[in-house]
Amino acid sequence: MIYRVDGEFLFIRMDDGEDFYETLYSILKKERISSGIVINAIGMLKDFEIGWFNVEKMEYEKEKISVPHELVSTNGNISDKDGEPFAHLHVALAGPARNIVGGHLFSATVCNTVEMFIKKLDIELYRKEGKTFRPLDVR
Repeated sequence: MIYRVDGEFLFIRMDDGEDFYETLYSILKKERISSGIVINAIGMLKDFEIGWFNVEKMEYEKEKISVPHELVSTNGNISDKDGEPFAHLHVALAGPARNIVGGHLFSATVCNTVEMFIKKLDIELYRKEGKTFRPLDVR
């Protein structure tokens, strides 16, 4: 992994076999970044878990996929959750047949590489307590 901070922007390159969230959170903590916008991330993931929130059951329906997929699109935000950085990310991934799967990203291992750009924010985003989930708020 390598990363660089340039003013309000953070560039991260993750390498094959790295735990996606472990790597991301280690950098965010080291650089004290608790609010941001994920501009994009591309590359490949394997052994990932994605989900869709079923509002009738009020729970995530999750799927684990081990086959490497191209990370076609990523968007989301970085906020504070109980004093720690929290990345709320949604992804679209294309498998060997180039069919897209997507949803909330819960976990993943980098396959080959991931190249990611984040814009740091001066406003303080945080996850507050809610009835059924932790909604995003601002201080």
